[in-house]
Amino acid sequence: MPNEQEFKLLDGVQQMMLLMDKGYPLLARKEGQLSIKLFEFNGFYVEVKYHSQLNKIESIEQVELSQVTDAYLDNIKIENLF
Repeated sequence: MPNEQEFKLLDGVQQMMLLMDKGYPLLARKEGQLSIKLFEFNGFYVEVKYHSQLNKIESIEQVELSQVTDAYLDNIKIENLF
């Protein structure tokens, strides 16, 4: 499996194929027309931003978990856990 640097060098189709096949989906959120999913892949994290109205992937970016945690925590409803 590719490491972080090798993953960056792949084109978007290859990256998505790897994420769908070997990635572990962690969290999802929405920002306007964007559906954003966070994946763990081979020890690093990747965000995929999909524009629902345009029906296309806007970006696939490697992220640091500490940089995106708050954006996902805002969507977790604690009252639904119990």
